[in-house]
Amino acid sequence: MDRTKLDKNRQKLLALVDNHPSFDLAGLSRLLGKNHAYLHQYIWKGSPRELREKDLRTLLEALNGTQTVAETTSTVRIPEYEFRAGMGGGGVVSNERERDFLALPRSYLEQMQLVSADLITIEVQGDSMSPTLESGDRIMVNRKDKNPASGGVFAIHDSDVLVVKRVERIPATSPVRLKLISDNPIHGTYEVPAEETNILGRVVWYGRKL
Repeated sequence: MDRTKLDKNRQKLLALVDNHPSFDLAGLSRLLGKNHAYLHQYIWKGSPRELREKDLRTLLEALNGTQTVAETTSTVRIPEYEFRAGMGGGGVVSNERERDFLALPRSYLEQMQLVSADLITIEVQGDSMSPTLESGDRIMVNRKDKNPASGGVFAIHDSDVLVVKRVERIPATSPVRLKLISDNPIHGTYEVPAEETNILGRVVWYGRKL
């Protein structure tokens, strides 16, 4: 949709976001305590038709960089989803609703060169990635990074389940194949065609109770 066809309030909000170094629509939606797609739907789909005055004031203060809102937005909210990733049998993705969020310092994500809009957190279950990951850990997945060329740990859709595996690209294979590896030696390793692999994203962080 051409933004020139939007009303003045929506055009103004988009212009402010375009010129701001730290915010995007997803981040501002979470600042309001809403789903990450809230402002995208407001602008492009007309739902809600109008923003509440309180929410509009919060957005303008954030985008104008006032001290009060700068303090509030020193942390970012990473959505946590209800579905779980399996490390063994796999986790069934029955819905994709957000159940909570993980609040982290904005500066911490910047140090890791991560963008909050690209991230989600989910719980893992099973023992196939032990001792790297343990059942009950919370992991952060960077959905922007789906490239296993350099290896690493990824969340992967395998049929109707979501699994977490260490992924390696197998050299000199055509078409390209990937090796999915469990860090726990009692679990097996298997190969899959890269073109048939639906990677959710790279695992970039985990949290665990000591």
